[in-house]
Amino acid sequence: MNLPLFARLVAAFAALFISTAAVAETHQLDDSLSHTVPPTAQMQWLPQTRADQDGGMEAWVRVNIHIDTRDWIGRSGRVYMVLPRDETSTLEAVWTTDGKLLAGRLVSGERALVYAGNITSNALRDQMLVRLRSGPDWQSNSRRLNFHFELDTDSTPGTQRP
Repeated sequence: MNLPLFARLVAAFAALFISTAAVAETHQLDDSLSHTVPPTAQMQWLPQTRADQDGGMEAWVRVNIHIDTRDWIGRSGRVYMVLPRDETSTLEAVWTTDGKLLAGRLVSGERALVYAGNITSNALRDQMLVRLRSGPDWQSNSRRLNFHFELDTDSTPGTQRP
């Protein structure tokens, strides 16, 4: 089958466009100015109920979020909150925000979207009220949670950022 020249050009441009389409990049963001209020949270046993025979541990903590985005001003992307899995019990985090970031839920080993759109300022700032909950296998008197934030951006090859 012989395609007309115009159809072949359209197909060639479509292939070129697809081959140079945006490539998603993931970057860990600096959130070192974020802090919890109070600085530590005390896990408390949840009462066993008919609906939840296992019980578990729970804590509430307020987090003042400050994510450095100065290297990404003018870019569009998605910011995720990440809680890596560790060798201890699975932890669930559920949070509300004051509005700049999205409310959400994640379980250790996952990441959850907290912002999508253009980055227009040096930092994303918000306050989260976070409920942390684990199952009854919580074994630790002290545990550091390594939440962090990642940015997924779209960029064409050759315009990679740090």
